[in-house]
Amino acid sequence: MIKIILSNCLILSALLAFPTQASQTLTATIIGSGSPIYNEKRASASVLISNGETNILVDMGNGTQANLHKLGVPIASLSSLLLTHHHLDHNEEFAPLLIGLLMSNHDFDIVGPENTTHFTEANLNLYQEDISYRLGRTNRNFDQRKKAIHLSELKGGEQFKIGAINVSTLAVPHTIATLAYRFDYDRQSIVVTGDLTYSKALPKFAKNADYMIIDSGGMVMSNMQPKKQKTNPSKHKQATKRAHLDLNDSSLLASQAGVKQLVYTHFLKGEVDTKESLKQIRKNYQGPVIFGEDLMVVNQVNKTVSNNLTYPVVDTGQVAFYSDKKVIKEPTVEEAFFGQDGQYVINQPSYTDNHDGTIQDNITGLQWQQGLTEKLTYQEALQKVKQFRLGGYSDWRIANIKELYSLIQFTGSVKGQKAITPFIDTNYFKQPLGDTNLGEREIDAQVWSSTEYVAKTMNNDETIFGVNFVDGRIKGYPKYNPRTHQANKMYFRFVRGNVAYGKNNFTDNGDGTVTDHATGLTWQKQDSQQAMNWQQALDYSAQLQLGGHDDWRLPNVKELQSIVDYTRSPETTDSAAIDPIFETTTIKDESGHKDYPYFWSSTTHLDGPIPESSAAYIAFGKALGEMRGTVMDVHGAGAQRSDPKTGKAMSRGPQGDMIRVYNYVRSVRGGVKDTEQTTDTKTHLAFTKSDNETHGQQKQSSQHNRFIKRLDKNGDNRVSSDEFHGNRTQFNYLDTNKDGYISVQEAPTGPAKK
Repeated sequence: MIKIILSNCLILSALLAFPTQASQTLTATIIGSGSPIYNEKRASASVLISNGETNILVDMGNGTQANLHKLGVPIASLSSLLLTHHHLDHNEEFAPLLIGLLMSNHDFDIVGPENTTHFTEANLNLYQEDISYRLGRTNRNFDQRKKAIHLSELKGGEQFKIGAINVSTLAVPHTIATLAYRFDYDRQSIVVTGDLTYSKALPKFAKNADYMIIDSGGMVMSNMQPKKQKTNPSKHKQATKRAHLDLNDSSLLASQAGVKQLVYTHFLKGEVDTKESLKQIRKNYQGPVIFGEDLMVVNQVNKTVSNNLTYPVVDTGQVAFYSDKKVIKEPTVEEAFFGQDGQYVINQPSYTDNHDGTIQDNITGLQWQQGLTEKLTYQEALQKVKQFRLGGYSDWRIANIKELYSLIQFTGSVKGQKAITPFIDTNYFKQPLGDTNLGEREIDAQVWSSTEYVAKTMNNDETIFGVNFVDGRIKGYPKYNPRTHQANKMYFRFVRGNVAYGKNNFTDNGDGTVTDHATGLTWQKQDSQQAMNWQQALDYSAQLQLGGHDDWRLPNVKELQSIVDYTRSPETTDSAAIDPIFETTTIKDESGHKDYPYFWSSTTHLDGPIPESSAAYIAFGKALGEMRGTVMDVHGAGAQRSDPKTGKAMSRGPQGDMIRVYNYVRSVRGGVKDTEQTTDTKTHLAFTKSDNETHGQQKQSSQHNRFIKRLDKNGDNRVSSDEFHGNRTQFNYLDTNKDGYISVQEAPTGPAKK
C-alpha cells in the first residue's frame, strides 16, 4: 500500500536520505514558463522551490525533465512532487519523474488536490511491470519502494513542512480542483498560484510575499491590439466562467496582497508586448514585474542589498579618488573628476565562507568554488565539471564571462607583468600567480569562462573569454596554441546557482533611455556620438539631462560590462557587441574599416609606473592591436582593457594594443545605495555658501559612517590596513595622522546623490 495521508491541518514530511542543510536562501526556478500549446522556446508549467538540499517540484509539464537536466538537477535530488491541478500541461511528465524517484533510495512526497490519489495509483498500476524490472536490477522490489511514497490529497487550508520550508495551501477557482502553494523560510516567502481566476482569498494567503508567481492570462501580444480590461475590477461575477486571470485580475491581486515582486509565467506562444502589458499591470500594481522565462531563477539573497534583482551588479570596491595622474581628495560637484567610481556605492561585495570549499556570494546568489582547478584545456574542463562534487552539490558549471566578472574588485593593482594586489577578494578566494620558475609571468594566472568569442581573434584563432584577476582585465584567449596547434590550458573556477545571472531584461522607455529590469539600471539609449578623454567623459555624464532626469553618471566598469552582448560582434553580426535596442555610433578604426568604439568607465585601473593615470574601458567593437605591421582584433569585442586618461593615441604592449585615449560614453542612472539622507547633486550647486558648508558637514558625517561600516570588521569604528580593500598607497593617503587606522574623520566621503 502507498502511505496515504489525508489531513486538513498538518502534514509532516520526513526526508530520510536528504537531511535539510542550513541555508539562508529560498529559491524559485522557473523550470517551464509555457502553456499547453507546444512552444520550442518554453517548456510547460513547472517551478522548482529549493532550500539547501530540499528540492520541491511544483507541477511538471512537458519539457520539465530536459530543463532539470540543463540545470544539473537530477530527478533523485527531488524531495517532493506538488501538483496544483490535473491538467496535462501541469502533470504530463509526472510518470517519468515518479519512476525516477522510485529508482532513488529516499522517501518522497506527492501532494495535490482531488484525484491525486487516483492519479498516482493509476500510474503505478500501469507501469508496475516496468518499475519492477528496473528495481530488480538493483535487488529491490516494487512493494518495498511503494512504501517510500508519502501521498497527500488536499482540499486547501492545510499546512505542512518539507525540510525546513513551511508550506501552506489554498483552494483557488479554476475549471477543476486547484491548489495554490505558499513557501516560507527564514522570513522569505514565495507563492505559486497555478492556474486560476480571481480569488478573494488569495490576497490574504499571499500577504507580503517576496514573490508571487502567477498565471499570465491576458498578456498583450506583439502586433495585436490590447484587450480591453474591466473598468470595475472589484466585480468578478463572471470570473467562474473563465479559466484564467486577465492582467487586471493578476495585478489587482498582487496589489491587494502587497507582494514585493510579481512574476508572470504560463505564457501562450508568441511574443509578449511587455511595454503594453505593463501599462495594464501598472493600473493596479506598482512593484517590480518579471516576465518569466525557462530556467530563470527567483532568488531571495540578502534582500536589502540585491533588491530582488536577477542580475545585481556587484560594486567594484573602489573607494579612493583619482585625477589623471595621482590620488586626490574627493572632488565636489564643482571640481574636476567629479562623478568617478569611488563616489558611488552600488551593491557592496558580500560573501559567506561555507567552510566546505565553497563561497556564497550574498549579492548575486551564485555559489563558487573557493579555489581554482588545475590548469585544464577547455574540453578537459567540460568533462571535469560533469563529475565535480563539492559542498554536497553536483550541479556545478563553468562560469560564463558575466558570472566570472562579478568577482572582480578594482581595489587591486599591477605593474606591467608584476603582480601587486590581486583583483579579487583573497580573504575568501584563492588566487595563484604565474609560476616564474616555469617561464611564466606573474600575471599568467588567467581564469577561463564558458563564453566563446563568436568571431575569431588574431590569425583566425578560436577564442575563449577569460578574466585575469592578477592584472584586472577581460581578454579573449586562443583556444589552441597558434604555433603548436595544441589545446591551451587555463584555470577554471566552477559556479552553481542563479542561472539567470548575466541575462538582461531591457525595455525601451521611449524617451531616449533603456531600463534593464535585471540589474535595475537605466541607460542612455544613444551614446555620446563623439570621443573624449576621461575627465571630459565624467563631465559629460554629470551634466546630462535625459528622460526627465539629471542624475546621470559615468558607469563603473562592472555596470558597463553588464550590457555587453557576447553573442554579437562586428564580424559576425555587423554590429557592436550590445543589444540592438541601443544605438551605437560607427567609427573608422585604425585599419580604416568600419568598427565600433571603446567606451569609458568611471573606474580607475591601477597599472603601470603611474598607476592612477589609466581608466578601464569596454571594447564594444573589436579590441584592436597591431602585430607585425597588421592591425587585427587581438582581444575580442567585449574585452575590458584600460587607456590613459589623457595623452596621445599609440600602439603598445605585447599585442600592440591600440591606445585611443579618446573614447565614447554611454551614461547610466540608478542602482546607487545610500541609506542616509541624500540630496540632488545638481540642486546642491544652487545652495548659498553657508548652506553648502552646513550641508557638506552633515553629508560628510553620514558618508564617513557608511565607509567605516562597510570595511570595519572588528567593530572598533575604524579601518585598519588589514581591513582596507585598496592598496597601500591609497591607505596611506587616507591615514592622514599615520596611526595605522582610518578613522571616521579621515574616511572618504561620497557625493550627494539623488
